[in-house]
This record gives sequence, structure tokens and C-alpha cells, in this order.
Amino acid sequence: MPDERARARHAQAPGTRGEQWHSGVVPNQGRAQRRDAAENRERILDRAEELFQEEGLEIGFHRIADDVGVGVGTVYRHFPDRGTLFLAIYRRNQARLDEAGEEMLEAEPGMPRLLSFMDGAIRLAVHKPVSRRISARVSRLYPEELRMGRWAAEVAESVAVAKSSGDIRDDAEVGDIAMLATMVADLATVAEPQRSRLIPRMRAYVLDALRPEGAARPPLPSEPMTPDDLTGLAHQGDRD
Repeated sequence: MPDERARARHAQAPGTRGEQWHSGVVPNQGRAQRRDAAENRERILDRAEELFQEEGLEIGFHRIADDVGVGVGTVYRHFPDRGTLFLAIYRRNQARLDEAGEEMLEAEPGMPRLLSFMDGAIRLAVHKPVSRRISARVSRLYPEELRMGRWAAEVAESVAVAKSSGDIRDDAEVGDIAMLATMVADLATVAEPQRSRLIPRMRAYVLDALRPEGAARPPLPSEPMTPDDLTGLAHQGDRD
């Protein structure tokens, strides 16, 4: 009998298998719940970013929850307010920018690396055109989050190499490269079909501006904007 009582006490002791059985806790259940929560968080971020692009940054949490198929309380548990949601999207996009930066480092220093940097920024902007507006919100709400010059040293090295090889003008600087890349990336907000024509053409103009005087300039790609195209872009701006 004493042995049976000892076994019963052991079965009810905290942290034992008996407690898990009596409390209904299934092994690995906690990990599964955490995995489900992480998946819900990513789904919320994905749909929120899409809705911000489609309908503006003031879209409500109830709409996001309905589209994802979760309760609005789930959205608030992950993101207590709109600012924390913007911040999470911003951080995820920064991680994608870091990936583009890592790809840049695979290219040879000089013009190949500068082109890789510029094209990576353009690809991200085209894939996530709302990212610029979200970054602007984060800069006001969480200025300490902004990371300026993440790849400045690598770009500076390539600018120096490109100058010495005669690929870019002697007075071009790192800030110029960053601003030119940003200007072209901002064209990601232009609707199709104009965007697919406009970005390659403006990218070519940017590269022409960087070339030293007297350097050969290749033909401009794609067709130029027509008056009707420009009118359509103006109307798009009115809708935005």
C-alpha cells in the first residue's frame, strides 16, 4: 500500500508524466501552438501588406482579420496597434533588402556591384510597392528603427573601383548612387503596362548620367511614354 501511495503522489507531482496525462497536455502540443501562432502572424503580415497597397494604410484590423480568416483578437495579440503592424512589415522588408545586399556582394566590385545594388532595390520596390509608404510611417513612429547606410562601405568601395576603371564620372559619390536607385525604385508605384516600359528606360537614363563625359551610350530600352500614357499617369495620381 505505501508503494501505491508513493506512485500516486509521483503521478500527481508537478512536471511528471502523470501531471501531463491528468491535465490533458499532449507532448509537443506547445510547439504546435507556437508554430500555428507564427503561421498566423505571417498570414496577417502578408494580407495586411496587400490591403495597404490596394486600399491604403488606414485599413482596419477587422478587415484584415476577416480576409485572413482569424478573429480580430488574434490580430491584436500579435500587433496591439497599427504602428506595431507597420513596424513588423518594415522589418520584414528590411530583411529582404539585406538579402539583396548579400547578392550585391557576390558581384565583382565596381560597376557590376553597383548595378546589382540598384537592381536589387528596384526588384524589392516592384514586388512590394507599398514598402516606401510604410517606411515613411515607421520613420515618424519609430525613428530609432531606421538604418541608414547599411551597405555604404560596400557601395563606396565599388564607386571607387568604378571611377578608377573609367566606368563612372569622377565626381559621383555614394549618396548619388543611393538617391538615383531610390528615384528609379519609386517608379514601382506606377501601374502596368506603363511600369514595365518606364523602369528600364529611366534606369538607362540614370546609368547615362553616371557615365563619364564622352563615354558611349547604348540605345534606350523600351518605348517612350506617349501623351496618352502621361495623361493616364496623371489620372492614376488623382486616384492615389
